[in-house]
Amino acid sequence: MTTEDMLNDHDIITCSHTKPHVTNVLDCERPLSSIACGGDYDQYGPEFMFAHAFENLDSPLKSQKVGITKVSVGGTEIYKNWMKDNKNNDDNYWNTLVDAIKGTQGTLEAFVWFQGENDSFADWNKENYLNNLTQFVADVRQEIYGTSSKFSSPSDIPVIIMELGYWIQGVDMAVIDAQRTFVASEPKAKL
Repeated sequence: MTTEDMLNDHDIITCSHTKPHVTNVLDCERPLSSIACGGDYDQYGPEFMFAHAFENLDSPLKSQKVGITKVSVGGTEIYKNWMKDNKNNDDNYWNTLVDAIKGTQGTLEAFVWFQGENDSFADWNKENYLNNLTQFVADVRQEIYGTSSKFSSPSDIPVIIMELGYWIQGVDMAVIDAQRTFVASEPKAKL
């Protein structure tokens, strides 16, 4: 694949990008490109490289149209900002995530979670990340299961956890270890 190929709109992968801290309106799908994954046409993240790598993987979805539904807010903590238990708080995005899941009308094939940097600071967040991640994923799976007839149970929904890597604040292994432990305990989860 050439650099030029990577900069062009993707042929079969589309993306919607909803930013609930900016608007409560769900974004529509558009071709994934280096400059657009919804919203204001200047935001993309790991979904961009995923799209280009995905077409080379041995997957039953290979060569089929794939849509990525992205709900993102930088600088968040899983318990405070994403957990269902806190859905009525102003800075919690659970309801937007559920709206995005319902908006896919049962077409989701998996759930990808890429978060945890801000949970690497406070001791309580680090100590409780595994329990929070486990409950959060269970709640998300339940929502996906409720919109789809393709899974026989919520636990059948594949989950991909994007492991934290080295970043500007350094590396604290507590969240990374929690992510690895979660994946090791879940047959349908991958890191």
